Amino acid sequence: MQLLQITTTPMKYELEIEPARLEYKQDFIPSSDMQNKPAKLNIDKIKNTEVKIDTYEARKSLGIKNVADLIKQNAEKSKEHIRKQMREYVEIGQEMSNIQDSVSIADIFRSKILEQPQLYTAYLPNVGADLSWSPAQLDLSYEAGNLDYNWQISGNELTYIPGSVRVKISELASIDIEYLGGPLYFPPSAAPDYEEPEA
Repeated sequence: MQLLQITTTPMKYELEIEPARLEYKQDFIPSSDMQNKPAKLNIDKIKNTEVKIDTYEARKSLGIKNVADLIKQNAEKSKEHIRKQMREYVEIGQEMSNIQDSVSIADIFRSKILEQPQLYTAYLPNVGADLSWSPAQLDLSYEAGNLDYNWQISGNELTYIPGSVRVKISELASIDIEYLGGPLYFPPSAAPDYEEPEA
């Protein structure tokens, strides 16, 4: 006969488990600072073609002279005129010294009057213009441009989040022991319903 009834109630609990995880962050859109320096073309010097036309000698051959040339020309003419007159006077004197050769003074002056001037042909102007020129000049300097990028690339970020285990006890365990029998007397004769065994 079973005298004890044992009732066992297990503990009730809840487990909340959050696993560990590794978070990976990456910036797929990098940024950059751009610096642009444009190219430059500088014109340092511009010089046009120069043409110089010197017509001094041509104008001089036409008799168009400056003051210095006129003074020089008149001085030369005066000297030449004096020399010519002196030569003529010497020639007349020599001819007059030959009067004994049936040469009269009237004949001498008549021959001077009948002298024809010396003629010659000249083309004016007899000297062309003097041309000189200097070529055009264009000095350029070029500065190349550039384009600079300063990339800002973020590094990859790894974040470790540890896991966790939570235990929530909703009911504690218990053991109930119930005695199913009656009271025990010792000695047995002490029981109220004790009956002596028959001999």
